[in-house]
Amino acid sequence: MSQQEMTLLCSDCGNGVESLPTVASFRGQETYLFHPIVCVGCLNKTCEQHSTSCANCGEVVLPYSQVGVLKDGGGIYSIVHMTISCLTVGSAFHGFWGKGKLLDFMEIEAC
Repeated sequence: MSQQEMTLLCSDCGNGVESLPTVASFRGQETYLFHPIVCVGCLNKTCEQHSTSCANCGEVVLPYSQVGVLKDGGGIYSIVHMTISCLTVGSAFHGFWGKGKLLDFMEIEAC
């Protein structure tokens, strides 16, 4: 079966997904999502419910984004964009912003 013959279903609502990646614009930021497979409506809903603010620039950080992590102390973390202007932590502290929480946090210790 070719990829064109496969029916893509949204993992959130079960409706058909027109194409991958799912492309949406939320508060001026475009997102291109390959996984999980979701429709544009569900992606926008997820962005509305689970986005956070970048600790450096204050702009929105979308779910399913790779992020830099600032350690505030006491086990509290702040999230920053993985861009040249926001990523003040370098690559030593990074993770993945999921649905409202930090996932796959990596802390690389320097020698």
